[in-house]
Amino acid sequence: MKRNLFIAICLLCAVNLFAVDLPKFSTAGFYELPNTGREVYSMNLAWRFYKGDVEGTPFATEFDDSGWQVVSVPHGLEYLPVEASGCANYQGVAWYRKRFIPDERLKGKQLFLHFEAIMGKSEVYVNGKLLKEYYGGYLPIIVDVTNVLKWGEENVIAVKADNSDDPLYPVGKAQNMLDFTYFGGIYRDCWLVAHNDVFITNANYENEVAGGGLFI
Repeated sequence: MKRNLFIAICLLCAVNLFAVDLPKFSTAGFYELPNTGREVYSMNLAWRFYKGDVEGTPFATEFDDSGWQVVSVPHGLEYLPVEASGCANYQGVAWYRKRFIPDERLKGKQLFLHFEAIMGKSEVYVNGKLLKEYYGGYLPIIVDVTNVLKWGEENVIAVKADNSDDPLYPVGKAQNMLDFTYFGGIYRDCWLVAHNDVFITNANYENEVAGGGLFI
């Protein structure tokens, strides 16, 4: 009896160890609500990662990233001690690439990639096309991919993230003057969001300064 109980506990531990832990909640509020007309899919798993800049065209669909490290996001570039300051962290370019085939039943939907945050200066490419450049590491980066995705074949997302010093985005100070460190890379969740034809545009995507009215 004790032997069987021991085996059962071991099997349970093994299942938990290898289970995929997908996010069940996000800062963007992406959790399942019935009859909303919105579907949300995690894009966190199976990215290729390279710390450093890359010669050539690492955003191109045919670029060979087979030698890059496999990671999942959120991803912070490196492990640092709790007391690390801005003198200790890596500061510079990092690249991410992800290959995926979209579900055919999403054809006809309005489709957006939603990065909850990418630290610093970022560029987002899909199938070799630059779709978004962004300065700032704390707000979502939302990319309309409705007319860019290919159906029935592989698509490639490439992200260039640069957390080096730049006065154009917060906090703007030289990092070696800080008593904390910036995260780097895609350090929060990433999602593919599918809307029906009529939907409320995300305020971060619209990028309009409030003027006393309601944008729909």
